[in-house]
Amino acid sequence: MGNRVSLALVAAAIAVLLAVSCRGPEPADENPMGPNAACYVCHMTFVRESLSRDHLAAKVYCINCHGLSAPHANDEDVGATKPDVTFTRTQVNPSCRACHASHDAAPEKVLLRWQQVVKAKFAGQPPASPACTDCHGYHKVAKAR
Repeated sequence: MGNRVSLALVAAAIAVLLAVSCRGPEPADENPMGPNAACYVCHMTFVRESLSRDHLAAKVYCINCHGLSAPHANDEDVGATKPDVTFTRTQVNPSCRACHASHDAAPEKVLLRWQQVVKAKFAGQPPASPACTDCHGYHKVAKAR
């Protein structure tokens, strides 16, 4: 009789485990910031940036471009640990083109618009060539104090 009770308990435990594992994932967090919410804890200014907003709406999150960046996210010494992936000015365009192969305006219009932006934004120190983020937003990262 003791074996039957033990066998019944093992069978019940297996049934419970199968029921739990077959249930599927818990409902997703309905946070409107999605996975970016963890990044916005420190990078609050990014919430209002068109670059962040537009990508969030398209379900392209910070981690898609910057990697998981766990050491960066867990470092309480602001600015001490960089994200897994960052971009220099020369790396911006190839990175953007990985998803955005073409532009919706003719090259002449893009160049004219860029020249207008450069005058206002770079005040006498214009870069040698356009970067997507000159017109389409960039992360305004405050300097660590």
